[in-house]
Amino acid sequence: MSLAFPDISKDLFDLNGYCSIVTGAGQGIGFALSKGLAHRGSHLVLVDLNAEKLEQAAEELRSIGVKVATVATDVSAEDAPEQMIEAAKSLSDRIDVLINNAGIMGYATMLDITEEQWDKMYGINLRAPMRIMRDVLQEMVKAGRGSVINMGSSWSSRASIFNQDGGGVDYCSAKAALQALTRAAAQDVAEYGIRVNAIAPGGVDTPMHAHHRDYLFEYEKYIPLGRMQVAEDLVGPTIFLASDASTYLTGQTIHVNGGLLMVD
Repeated sequence: MSLAFPDISKDLFDLNGYCSIVTGAGQGIGFALSKGLAHRGSHLVLVDLNAEKLEQAAEELRSIGVKVATVATDVSAEDAPEQMIEAAKSLSDRIDVLINNAGIMGYATMLDITEEQWDKMYGINLRAPMRIMRDVLQEMVKAGRGSVINMGSSWSSRASIFNQDGGGVDYCSAKAALQALTRAAAQDVAEYGIRVNAIAPGGVDTPMHAHHRDYLFEYEKYIPLGRMQVAEDLVGPTIFLASDASTYLTGQTIHVNGGLLMVD
């Protein structure tokens, strides 16, 4: 085991020379996290289904001065992990950070959920992160270091999305399972000096909520910190988990939601 002690004489949040893979990086949370990592010096593998948005994101991040590779693919595709690893190897001899951010949302209830809806939700929000994490962790084990960050959800600790009208049995349960997978994976790779954690946002004002944005902002009154969450609120916790500042933290889910869970 080669888990390093943090050297507090240095910048614990420095990511210079790192290589990070970020899924769902073309817009929203994924792009904000990628931009934050780039400003700390990390090279990036950006992954997204939308090739046009992916290239726009890559162009902006290259202007910061880091190397960027892109993988335009569905994260649930069988060869998606292999594509990401190959792209990372074109930039670096190691993978330091994996952020499993890509995901979808659903509003089905237990009374109307179909098997097709269930399988699609679990395929993208749970099976895909598992497969990507499994393969990337093999590379991290070789290097004796690495940090995996899975994007969970505060709704995993609630009965439904927004917890008012019901709905989201597939989404809430898949995100809860992802957070359980985070803990199990963290246990399995701790001996190799690799950390696996999750971040659980609340309702974030991103394109995912574009078709019900008015309803999203109705929920703002329930947030103790008094404003709707934006993607940039997740950058600081992500840099913390990616960097040497969190070398003794693993198997955890950090809820970043403006205090949302305090009101339950």
